[in-house]
Amino acid sequence: MAVDHEARRQKRLDMFRQVAAERIGKLNLLWIEVERSAGDPAAFLREAHTLKGEAGLTGFVVASKLVHAMEDCVKAIHARGTTPVEGDGDLILGGLDTILRLTQGAPESTSTEADDFLAKVGVLLGGAAEPALDSRPVKGAGSSPPSPSSTVSSTWQAVTDDLSPARPVVTRKENSIRIKVDKIDHLRSMVSDLLLSNVRWRQLTHAARRLRESAQEMQYGRSSSVGEQDAAAWASMLAGLSGIESHLREETHDLERLIGELDSTTRDLRMIPLGTLLERFPVPLRQLARALGRQVRFETVGEQVEVDKALLEMLEEPLLHLLRNAVDHGVESPDERVRAGKAPEATVRIVAGLVGQRLSLQVSDDGRGIDVESVRRRGVATGLLDRAVAAAATEDEILRTIFAAGFSTRDEASEVSGRGIGLNIVLDVAENLGGKIDVRTDLGRGTTFDIEVPLTVAIARVVLFRVGMAWYALPAASVRGLVETGTMERSEGPDGTFVRYAGALVPILDLGGVLDEPEVLGSNARIIIAQSGADMVALTGTTGHLEREVMLKPLGRFFENQPLVPAAVSLEEGALALVLKTAELVLLARARGKTNAPLTGAEDRHGPRWTALVADDSPVVRDIIAQALRSYGLHVLVAGDGEEALALFGAHARVDIVVTDIDMPRLDGLGLVRALRQRETSKNVPVVAISMRSTEPEKRAAMEAGMSAYIDKSDFNQALLWQTIRPFVART
Repeated sequence: MAVDHEARRQKRLDMFRQVAAERIGKLNLLWIEVERSAGDPAAFLREAHTLKGEAGLTGFVVASKLVHAMEDCVKAIHARGTTPVEGDGDLILGGLDTILRLTQGAPESTSTEADDFLAKVGVLLGGAAEPALDSRPVKGAGSSPPSPSSTVSSTWQAVTDDLSPARPVVTRKENSIRIKVDKIDHLRSMVSDLLLSNVRWRQLTHAARRLRESAQEMQYGRSSSVGEQDAAAWASMLAGLSGIESHLREETHDLERLIGELDSTTRDLRMIPLGTLLERFPVPLRQLARALGRQVRFETVGEQVEVDKALLEMLEEPLLHLLRNAVDHGVESPDERVRAGKAPEATVRIVAGLVGQRLSLQVSDDGRGIDVESVRRRGVATGLLDRAVAAAATEDEILRTIFAAGFSTRDEASEVSGRGIGLNIVLDVAENLGGKIDVRTDLGRGTTFDIEVPLTVAIARVVLFRVGMAWYALPAASVRGLVETGTMERSEGPDGTFVRYAGALVPILDLGGVLDEPEVLGSNARIIIAQSGADMVALTGTTGHLEREVMLKPLGRFFENQPLVPAAVSLEEGALALVLKTAELVLLARARGKTNAPLTGAEDRHGPRWTALVADDSPVVRDIIAQALRSYGLHVLVAGDGEEALALFGAHARVDIVVTDIDMPRLDGLGLVRALRQRETSKNVPVVAISMRSTEPEKRAAMEAGMSAYIDKSDFNQALLWQTIRPFVART
């Protein structure tokens, strides 16, 4: 019985923690509305009063006391009769953060932040600080501590009375229950297994048909030489095979129907309002706007649209990037807006809607818009665009450049932006979900990003294919076509080899070379035309193409720094197929085309034109960086630390660039670059650091030691690496 009691208590606590998080999220939004004079303080107090009672009943005494103090604080602020000031908002929102942390911990937990909050509330209420907290239970479950101040306006007495009216207890039947996400995820995993079973059933059905057809051919061939008894036996065997085939076909159809129903049911279980995601954004946007000196109103439309919870989790980071980008890049300062004839307060808006079975999102701002010509110049300056190509590109084509990894209009990165990874993340997520993203801008009037993705991510459709002996996949939505290898004429251009498809010149990328898979010639070899946004790439070296519905599996930390492979697919024989990212393939094709074109003269006929030395004590990281450099045509030497790198440098006649970690045994990256700078033969060799040390003082120390460039390892991807080293390699 004690075990059952403890299990029920834990279940009750888990339920409270989930409800408390939802209520605190709602309180954040209600307070921001109060700050803008668009909300009713009484609504905030009603929600807070409910949270206070729930916290007290479940044993979260400290959290209950903090909510009570917050009620008094909001009443006092309203009693002033003026709009809340910035300090009021900082106090309330900071208090809500503290309450959230307390409710997600043990019931008896407390913190110094809680004492600090009560002290600040005491000052606001008239100078008397709240008493320090302890976690001892109070008499009467759910009772609240007395108010620390009697200075609150009496006009609030009616509001307080209305918050807890005496009401009859009503017993009602619940028509909904809370289900843990991991249980629904288990159902989704079962759907994935059933999909593989369905593939096996189809294969068995095809095998039974082939067996029946073979038996029929054998019967026809022996019909003149078999006796009556043998003929009857053949007829009986064929009838049995036909029956098995028919039964397998019916069972396969039934299984497909059941899988569809189960998928639909699990999808419905995971459907939640979009507003549960959108309500997380106002507080961080408010803080960012204040830090940047902006005045921003955040608006949402369509928050009642229901989408898959897994989809919401995937959309949170890209939407936050777009919103932060709007506040930092798009929105002007109040003075600048007034000079432009605008209201000092900008508007950032998310509009959601449904287009068939797809979710449509528009993220817009009424700020300064995107200067397309500035993007064009920046693309050329960073080496992302060839000067001739950039000059001939349309505005829409230039705008797509802002989604490239490593692209930023900022010369220096700040804590908010400038690293060139935000919009690339948005593009990656949209395309990995089988969706798309477009951008529209009007200089001086604002920018809108249009995103369209499927409502659910439970089951995805992919194109499977072999490269060498291994299986790979692409999202079906990104595959424009499959073309027989011999039917497409290739042409050489200044930026590499191309094929013509649908009236456009499409760069060729050999997947066998990129993935280091040995070439296996087959009669069904085809070129895959894949598309990312407005850009296409022709992928060669692929065979055995299949289209299939699958459950995508996220990869572990081993692949977290490998941008080319975001997910995997389970195959019926137990193997995995790696899903490739179309956007990265497009960028890789561009970069390879530029690498194949001579940068400073003719290519060396006896080997690679440039040699890179990679030093990193992690064999996994070392291999990822080395493979990325090899994919751009460089010869690569590898070393496990600085001392080994120095020995390799001295043993080779030519090393054109060094890529090194900072933290390594024996001799670290700073020691390595200092040693190279002291040698006459290596003092001018570019040295690029790739490190997890990401603070400004650490970066500054590296540059002062002699580093030529610095890449934060948490931002690392193949395109960013090439963009960083290409200017140095081109000069050697």
